[in-house]
Parts: sequence; C-alpha cells; structure tokens
Amino acid sequence: MKFRLLTLLILFGNLCYSQITEIRDGQFSPNGDKIAFIAFLGSVEDIFIYHLKNDSVSRETNSSDLNIGLQYKTSINWINNNQILFLSKQNGLSQQYILDIDKHTLTTNGASQSNEYLLEFDRTSQTSYYISSINGREPAVLTRKLGENKVANISKQNYNFTSPKISQDGNYIAYKQMPLGTPYIYSIKDKKQIKLKLPDKNTTITSWSPDSKYFLFTHSTFTGTSNFPKASLHIFDLSQGKDSILIENVDLILSSIWSSSNSLLGYSFLNKFVLFDNKIKTTKYYNIIGRAVDWSKDCNLVLFIQNKDLILLDLKNDETKKITLPNIL
Repeated sequence: MKFRLLTLLILFGNLCYSQITEIRDGQFSPNGDKIAFIAFLGSVEDIFIYHLKNDSVSRETNSSDLNIGLQYKTSINWINNNQILFLSKQNGLSQQYILDIDKHTLTTNGASQSNEYLLEFDRTSQTSYYISSINGREPAVLTRKLGENKVANISKQNYNFTSPKISQDGNYIAYKQMPLGTPYIYSIKDKKQIKLKLPDKNTTITSWSPDSKYFLFTHSTFTGTSNFPKASLHIFDLSQGKDSILIENVDLILSSIWSSSNSLLGYSFLNKFVLFDNKIKTTKYYNIIGRAVDWSKDCNLVLFIQNKDLILLDLKNDETKKITLPNIL
C-alpha cells in the first residue's frame, strides 16, 4: 500500500478549551473498549475517542476555524481496534483517510477523482463502499479495496443513488434511488441485483441481521390531507421474500439497528427506545430520548446520540449512563 503521510496538527502555546455543541456520528470499536465519535466545538468539527476502561475522552484530530477542509469529517468506520476510516476534505475533495490512534497519523486511503460521500466499510473483505459521481454520471454506489485506487461501480443504472447500507457479513449492500426513494439490494458474492417485492417509494433499508437472512426497512406514507408522512418499520425475510410490520402509523422513527446477535434489534422514537427479540417475539421499552446508533461487541451496551451527549444503555441491569464530555482542549 502506498499512502501519502500527513502529520496531525498539534496545538501549542496558549491553551484554549471549548464545549462540545453537537455530536453527529458514533461507533464502538471492534473490541468494544472504545467509542469513536464526531463532534462540533462551535464551528469546529473533530474526531474524539471515549475510552470505556478509564472513562476518559481524547481528541484525535485538531481542526481550525479557518480551515473548512479540516473541519469536514464524516462516516466513521473502524478498520481495526486502532485505526479509523473516514471522509475528509483535507485536499479539497471529500476523500477517504485512515486515522491511526496509536501513531497519531493520518494517511490517505487511495485516491479518487471526485467527492466521496456516505462511506461504509466491510472489515472482513477490507473493502469500502461509498457514493460518488464519476465521468459526469449521477451519484453511484462505488467500491474499492483498502489502499487501492481501482474502483468498481455496483449500481449500473445512471440514477441518483444514496444511503448505502452493507450487511454485517459483507454479503449484500442496500441503497436507494432518489428522488422517489426506491430500494435496491445487490449481492456482492453473486455480483447482481436481487429482485424483491418492496414498496417502491419512500423506503430505506436501515440495518441487517448478522446472518443476512433479514433486514429492517422503514416506509413513509402520506394519508388524507396531512402534509406530514406516517412511518412504519418492517422486518423483511430475504429467503421467504416476505415482510412483517414491527410498528406502523408513527410520526418519526429516528433509527433502527440490528445487533451482532441474531435475535436482538432496537429502534428509537422521539422519546423512547424499543428493544425487540426477534426469536421469542418480546418487546421492551426504555424512556431514552436520543438516536440509537450502535451496539457493543457483546451486545450488552447500546450507544445513543442525544444532540450533544452520548448515552449508554446497559441491557444487563437496565441502567443508562450519560458519558461525561468535559471541556476539550
């Protein structure tokens, strides 16, 4: 692999502390002992790590109010327990970068001729999937191996595609066509699209079971004279080609995530979190305001983003913990 090495900026001189004002993205490390998250400090956007063992927070990048490119950071993905793949505009275009937490370095991950968005990474195959527009075409679902420049286009049609969601085992990737919100599923192993009977408008595939036998999708519909849609959440059985409704006719579903356990999944409303066991068909409710975004490796912890706070739900004792985020240097 040939990477161009970039040294992270380290601030010296007068110390300046800022308060985190918004958290946008968060994800457990593969071993479950760290949480990487992207946070705003006023107008500055950076990557931070919460260390579960010693209950501490470290700032891993240092941006500047004057450098818009450094501020742009999205799509956190762990490569391994010490490296993070994400998108940044370090060099003008939105491209992939690798942050090494131990070495405190950034390296470019290959190169692209256009902006890349909505990055997903499969650790098993060491492959990234993202949205980009090439050769004047509409935004497509593209893929390339870690450290390589060779690009493959998964979505062959010249439509505006968005919202890639790779399955936990790396066998499938879902995405949707805009502006209608028409869902697609592509078999990575067989290199072909899968034809399924799903609603062809306002549909988003949000999460996969670990064995890829099921996935969750949300569907929005307008009823009567209302200007606001009602949402429903479904489980789709890939082998049977059938779906079942988990919840319907609600105002908003903030998120839905499937754990690495085949049975446990969860979804967030505006004022509560619902834990559903798909094996024994039981439902449990938690009064948690926030968006559920990830599970720990052992499936005992659920991570929530609540505006400018991180919340952990411990399923072993049904307790919640607000992660303390002090003023950051």
